[in-house]
Amino acid sequence: MLAKIIYRLAYYLMRMLGWSFPGQKPPDKKFLLLGAPHTSNWDFLITLALMHHFDIPLRYMVKDQVFKGPWAGLLRSLGAIPIDRSRRVNVVEHTIEAFANNDEIVIGILPEGTRKRTEYWKSGFYHIALGARVPLVLAKVDGPSKTLTLGPRIEVTGDIEADMAKIADYYAGAVAIYPECFGPVRLKPQN
Repeated sequence: MLAKIIYRLAYYLMRMLGWSFPGQKPPDKKFLLLGAPHTSNWDFLITLALMHHFDIPLRYMVKDQVFKGPWAGLLRSLGAIPIDRSRRVNVVEHTIEAFANNDEIVIGILPEGTRKRTEYWKSGFYHIALGARVPLVLAKVDGPSKTLTLGPRIEVTGDIEADMAKIADYYAGAVAIYPECFGPVRLKPQN
């Protein structure tokens, strides 16, 4: 109940600040929501607002350092899943299992992995979608227009270069809240 109130408050706050949420909720009961560009702490509130606007029961990964004190329970109730980045954990396998063990689940991933500029996206999202056989739904933040658009649904094919070309094409026109922090939409080349 508290989570729904917080989603609603975030939605009305972002609407008062001029944000809009174009697009349509996909019909799938399971999908991986990819969010980019991720350059600002505002992205958290914008995501909560998106959850309210589209009525998406989103689960998302957050570094475990923020799960301290009274915030831990609140973050969990808002859909956050703590990830220990200090040790090697197979997040891809655990996430594929979560999709397999739930009839309805939406997991959000910020493939840049940080608000700072990166030259490559982390590839885990691709391997999760492929392994779990779930579609990617692309969400695009555009700072100047104050929009978070719920965009196309992409079925990954295993042809990572072709699939990444489609993803890069969608994000090509995005202007981040902090444009200097948004790097190229690409994965590190495999050797």
